[in-house]
Amino acid sequence: MADSNTDIANLAISHLGIGKEIAALDTENSQEANACRRYYEEALKCTLRDFPWPFASRFATLALIEEDPDYEEWGYSYRYPSGALLIKRILSGARNDSRQTRIAYKIGSDDSGGIIYTDADEAQVEYTKYVTDVLEYPSDFIMAFSWKLAFYVASRLTGGDPFQLRKTALQMYDYEIKRAQANGANEEQSDEEPQSEFIRARD
Repeated sequence: MADSNTDIANLAISHLGIGKEIAALDTENSQEANACRRYYEEALKCTLRDFPWPFASRFATLALIEEDPDYEEWGYSYRYPSGALLIKRILSGARNDSRQTRIAYKIGSDDSGGIIYTDADEAQVEYTKYVTDVLEYPSDFIMAFSWKLAFYVASRLTGGDPFQLRKTALQMYDYEIKRAQANGANEEQSDEEPQSEFIRARD
């Protein structure tokens, strides 16, 4: 469906009913290319952060900054992973975390970048990576991303959006995110919930 950032930009403007196509997003000086180039990165980051896309999921062992940081009430501070857009969780050793097993953490920053505060020793995280290679994008992500980009550029490319195309683009973006959720649920098999003591007693 899309082999380049130009393809995604053309999808976005086609959502707005614009028939003209961009030849090269990175170099073209047209109004359409300038608008898409202006918002492309922000739309990409927002789309990646709005849903835990499996293709962008990564794991990492965090780099320790210090133990018992005296300016925070946490046991450890770690450097935020390079290339991460969103920390999903600190791994607890349980596949499906409950309120009892999930590990608390807090995000901060200093002059060197992001910091993760937690009480976990040798902490490992699952995070969303900032993936820029279009060839890694599945079709449902491409559609969601193109609608997000259409939302951002609609006012600039349609003379102030007299037909409320931004609203339509946002609705379609929400639809594509829900479709991705359904697709993701079909591609995994979670553990069964443990039976209650009442049900076990009946058996």
